[in-house]
Amino acid sequence: MRKTVLITGANGLLGQHLTEILTQHKSYNVVATGRGEDRFKGEGYQYHTMDVTDSQQVKEVFQVVKPSIVFHCAAISKVEHCEDDHDEAIRQNVTATAMLLELGKENDLEHFIYLSTDFVFDGEKGMYEEDDHRNPPNFYGKTKMMSEDLLLKEKEVKVAIVRTCLVYGQVKDMSRSNIMLWVKNKLMNGESIKVVNDQFRTPTYAGDLAKGCVLIADKKEVGIFHISGRDYLSPYEISLKVATYLNLSISNISPVNASTFIEHGRRPLKTGFTNKKAYDILNYQPISFNEGMKKVLAER
Repeated sequence: MRKTVLITGANGLLGQHLTEILTQHKSYNVVATGRGEDRFKGEGYQYHTMDVTDSQQVKEVFQVVKPSIVFHCAAISKVEHCEDDHDEAIRQNVTATAMLLELGKENDLEHFIYLSTDFVFDGEKGMYEEDDHRNPPNFYGKTKMMSEDLLLKEKEVKVAIVRTCLVYGQVKDMSRSNIMLWVKNKLMNGESIKVVNDQFRTPTYAGDLAKGCVLIADKKEVGIFHISGRDYLSPYEISLKVATYLNLSISNISPVNASTFIEHGRRPLKTGFTNKKAYDILNYQPISFNEGMKKVLAER
């Protein structure tokens, strides 16, 4: 019997990739939700307008569709926004998570899969594993840690927490920019750019992240999983790869350290994940950064 899965934040980068993958999956009926109209505009799923902070909207949708599995992707992820408005960040990132879980349980929810971030770590270590000490350097990371903490106490429903890192890709309407497109556009216009060379991440192709999340649902896994790309890179290294792939001159790319820029909400210097648990338990197999870069630039 097909299970009903509900995606929050379905208009976002991960949400669109999840919608695409899940609609091709024989085991699931897919319900995509987001603010405003459906921006993916695909086939094979239902779409409901739903603000995750509106308890009445959430209640009505859950009562109608009764999801067995929820992929909770909706959040305020912009660091600056969270720094400027702590109350709103908590409302969107923490209170909404608790409400979704409770309303889900009232409607026979079986599995709650929550998207978290590498920003729960302070960046002193790098290549983090799931049980490493958390110490968020900004308020966005704090809100995600708060949600992790409330979910880890849950006993009635299976809960999986997916931490990821520097997600890149392109949404269907081509409206989203990313570091690759920024580098491409600047260099093609003959502009000089300064790019940080002392921050390191394992950049994650959105399609890989979506596949990792679906593997967790398929295998009914619980607990924390790190799901990211496999290449450990700085933004400077990424910009060089983009320029080389596009046959653009690297002479206008200058490496600088993070202290060159005034940050509104501190970013960790070194994050990135080993992914060992995901490799071993899920058989998660991300593509290389070079492959992901080609996909994104080809899509554009």
